[in-house]
Amino acid sequence: MSFRVPLESRSDTIFPHPLKGRIETHRFTSRVLEGNPWGDPVERELPVYLPPSGTTDGRPLLVLLSGYAGAGWYHVQRPRYMTDSIVGRLDRMIRSGHAAEAVLVAPDCLTTLGGSQYLNSSATGRYEDYVVREVVPFVRERYGTGPCAVMGTSSGGYGALSLALRHPDLFVAAASNAGDALFEYCYPPEFPVAYRAIRAAGGPEPLLRRIFSSPISGWGPSAPLAKTLSVLAYASCYSPRDDEPGRFDLPFDLDTGSVRAEVWKRWLALDPVRMVVTEPYRAAARRLRYLYVDGGLRDEYALDVAARAFASRAREVGARIDLEEYDGVHADGGPRYDVLVPRLLDALGFRPTRPSSTSV
Repeated sequence: MSFRVPLESRSDTIFPHPLKGRIETHRFTSRVLEGNPWGDPVERELPVYLPPSGTTDGRPLLVLLSGYAGAGWYHVQRPRYMTDSIVGRLDRMIRSGHAAEAVLVAPDCLTTLGGSQYLNSSATGRYEDYVVREVVPFVRERYGTGPCAVMGTSSGGYGALSLALRHPDLFVAAASNAGDALFEYCYPPEFPVAYRAIRAAGGPEPLLRRIFSSPISGWGPSAPLAKTLSVLAYASCYSPRDDEPGRFDLPFDLDTGSVRAEVWKRWLALDPVRMVVTEPYRAAARRLRYLYVDGGLRDEYALDVAARAFASRAREVGARIDLEEYDGVHADGGPRYDVLVPRLLDALGFRPTRPSSTSV
């Protein structure tokens, strides 16, 4: 028995079409990252996607924030078999008329421990200022772009919500795909894993020496060392020791394993679900033209629940927000950009020439 391969159904996730737009990559040197405690690079690649027409004046600017352990240049690499990059999705949507032309910038905010959460921290450096005071102004001046929106997945989704609530004068809309929020659901399940790994290694420093000297195999939600490293990274962002630059407090006791209430309280103060109902973030949420949050119903970190909780709180304070839930796990968010990008651009006043259904 033989069968025919249905070639007419073959998508460009197998053999991607060349971009109709183009990528310009800058070697951008930061001033605000100078002197960061860990000596992380101050000069980084800054990829900027330009639309097919080559016209950038007045075009909307999308700021794409990467998830934990990601960096902006990841998004302009050739995608793997049967996958698609976010830049590739944007280019395809523009090419097909399902999204208006836009400029996109994807900053690199990677740190020694894998992520900055796009916050200023005395442990990691001033990554909020890097995005807000350096990257966005540089792109806007260089390309003459118009209104600006911020978006991201996972930690990038957290960054999108956090930065939009902190800077509604700069970002007029934001979208979070499976973004970190409702901290009591998404982070504590990782604490026992991190506690055991740290205890087994003889402390955080011996553990980090081991991780730094050998790659983590099977990186992902099921890898204990990856989970442990991410907990350390989040702690460096949420609970830095301002009196000891480069150092930070863990949210659990290294002897008993119990949660340290005073440290956990500092984490919760940075939770978008809590931020959005307190001033000045309440007023900022109302100022934003549009917010979008989503989550997969099988998300390993319960970020679908987090999205629902954030949307409820945001509506309470008068924000304009869409909530989407979909059948998927944490890593299944790529197709959601086919939904959220046109909505963001529409909120900025740029409508597609061929509107399509917003379901995926």
